[in-house]
Amino acid sequence: LVERGFADALAGEDLTPMLDFLQTPRGQNIVGLEIAARRAFLDSAVEEAARDRLEQRRDENAPVLEQISQLIRDSDLIERNVTGALNSNLMFYNGLVDGGALEMSQDDILSDVWSQEDTVRKDARDWMNAFLLMAYEPLEPEDLQAYVEFYRTPAGRVLNRAMFDAFNRMYEELSYILGRAVARHMQSEKL
Repeated sequence: LVERGFADALAGEDLTPMLDFLQTPRGQNIVGLEIAARRAFLDSAVEEAARDRLEQRRDENAPVLEQISQLIRDSDLIERNVTGALNSNLMFYNGLVDGGALEMSQDDILSDVWSQEDTVRKDARDWMNAFLLMAYEPLEPEDLQAYVEFYRTPAGRVLNRAMFDAFNRMYEELSYILGRAVARHMQSEKL
């Protein structure tokens, strides 16, 4: 699903500028650090330590944080993550309703999902900053700056949009399926 969504989002786009950056040693190093950080964040203790590290680096006014903030702003990472999370929550509710576990109108579902926005936004902001600090702190400042600048280019913007389109589609699908599965489980318990 992600591969298909990614291919659809990049259809007709010139991939050369993306590959020109990402296939360099610098690009490969950055991607490797992102993947390593994602794997590490599967451990909640690592994520908590990364959040603590973020606070420590904020107290120190670490220069890397400004570069990370710039990347977040330029790529609209918080808003894109909030939108994705809220849409996934909406799909989960729809799965629960379609599966017969809940009786809620679409307006009630939307109201409940929107009531989560502030919490989702705060969590997205905290998570994103801690994750990016873990991923990018080992980089030389000029390498991180090159990455920030890459995401300012048309190719970087297309890549960013394509990644969010592909992953959000997957999360929405999984959330709906999970909602249906929970509904089935709830129905079987009633029997």
